[in-house]
Amino acid sequence: MEEKKLLNTASGIDMLSGDKLLYDMIITSFLTEEPFDEHKLDSFIAAGKNDEAGSYVHRCKGAAGQIGAEQLHDAARMLEDVLKGRKPGDIPSLKAQFLDIYNKTVRALMQYRTQS
Repeated sequence: MEEKKLLNTASGIDMLSGDKLLYDMIITSFLTEEPFDEHKLDSFIAAGKNDEAGSYVHRCKGAAGQIGAEQLHDAARMLEDVLKGRKPGDIPSLKAQFLDIYNKTVRALMQYRTQS
């Protein structure tokens, strides 16, 4: 099985029928319109609102899938599954892993934008 990439731009552009301009617009939207807020996630979890926390992570998962952020998509899926009670797991460690990959993805996207 092929290892998932932090940012698979070719896949992201392919999902948009090769429209690189649209891909660049989606990246800009991902970075600026409503970036993921760790504190919002923490407040859902602290209030015992794991289903809402899972839905919040789900939004990021969908956006990650659209831009080819494969590792972020997978980390979000794993965290969402545990938050929504579909699978057992350790929320704090999955959240830490998700946030680490999210931050690496943001840096990769910013670098991609400066190079394109």
